[in-house]
Amino acid sequence: MWHKWPVALLLALAACRTPPEATPTKPAPPPVRILHFYASAPEVAAGQSVTICYGVENARAVRLDPPVEPLKPLFNRCFPVSPSRTTTYTLTAEGADGGTASASFTVRVGASAEPRREPEGMIRLFAASAEEVRPGETVTLCYGVAGAASVRVEPYGLPLEPAEKYCFLVKPPATTTYVLTATAADGRREQAQLIVRVRQ
Repeated sequence: MWHKWPVALLLALAACRTPPEATPTKPAPPPVRILHFYASAPEVAAGQSVTICYGVENARAVRLDPPVEPLKPLFNRCFPVSPSRTTTYTLTAEGADGGTASASFTVRVGASAEPRREPEGMIRLFAASAEEVRPGETVTLCYGVAGAASVRVEPYGLPLEPAEKYCFLVKPPATTTYVLTATAADGRREQAQLIVRVRQ
């Protein structure tokens, strides 16, 4: 019977073959986020323009409804619009995984044709993309100044340039009060503050 062992051995080896290694799965793409989406004014007179600003993260496509012009997935961009009537604008961002995120606001159009007066002072804008975030999440702060020689945001700590509109990311470790200080060439100072709460 010794001559039958090779056949039995081959059958045993065939039954004990090493299974193929599992193919590693690719990590899921990060979710799409709208960092900020706002208008420079909530209300304008008929015939006046307003500036819309947006910023997205992890997006492959962005669209605005009602459409004004083609948009690209950018961290920060602003453009003017001239609504003929009160309009609700909706921004929709699409991620690589097919997921979407959207945000909306309404610009009211008044009947007056008088030019809209700009607010007095150097600080024209200081806002956050969210008033409350989870621990470890980022939030976008945006500011705008006119006639300022220098700008500082505490406790951000990095130097910032005077700009009509500028946005940057922060990651508050806990509920934080951010203070914007604008200083004129003659030493005059103005401040504005906002609070970003971190849920515990």
